Amino acid sequence: MSPSTLMAWVLLVLCSVLTLTRVPAAMRGHNRSSLFAFALISTVLALAIPNIYAAVDAALGGMNLANLASRVMLIGVFTIVGLRVAGAVGSFEAKETITGPLGNRVLALCITATAATFFLADVPTSSMGLNAYADQPWVEAYRFVSRLYPAFIAAALVRGCTRAARCTARIPSARWAAGLFAAGFGLVMTLPVWHGLDFWFPMQPAIDAVTYTALVIVALAPTLSWISRRLDLRRQRNLIPRSKARV
Repeated sequence: MSPSTLMAWVLLVLCSVLTLTRVPAAMRGHNRSSLFAFALISTVLALAIPNIYAAVDAALGGMNLANLASRVMLIGVFTIVGLRVAGAVGSFEAKETITGPLGNRVLALCITATAATFFLADVPTSSMGLNAYADQPWVEAYRFVSRLYPAFIAAALVRGCTRAARCTARIPSARWAAGLFAAGFGLVMTLPVWHGLDFWFPMQPAIDAVTYTALVIVALAPTLSWISRRLDLRRQRNLIPRSKARV
């Protein structure tokens, strides 16, 4: 098993657990977008595992449509996560960038470019990561443009997350979460650069390392925040009976 496949399995298990922990709240009508985002991330990670990818792509016709689906789902993930993080750190500018005219144009352009470069590439048979066609210019272009929208969302959020991490008025767990988001999104911003270098140099190991590291950091941020809120609620419940007893 290759290191990238092992990492995909580890992250799939982690994100699947995080998805399940959000089911009870979603059933009560809370944080359904978070559940949907983690479910999409889990699906994308599952498609990064060769055996799962081969089975899914075979069901779709064996023409690498599973790869295109994973790239489009990743765009959806960053849209949802971007809006939630912008709200959590109080960054109106980031939210306006994502949902405003600029964000809508970038989203439409990136989806169109991703689909266009995929169908212009000659990828007739199933290949994990399109590695069998890595020497094709259209495949390289497809890989590059599919990372542009996540990088756009990350660039919109880094400043607000950094500002929230430095804000001493926030509780420590919120500052830590904001700092992790800033670090993770900072790495995502570099992905188009790595893919650009991949036109001339073999950069796939570095791309995998940056991608999985960013995913781990971004997944840890809301998890730490959620654990902190649960512990605070538990402490508050434990204090209520004592307060009543003193009265």
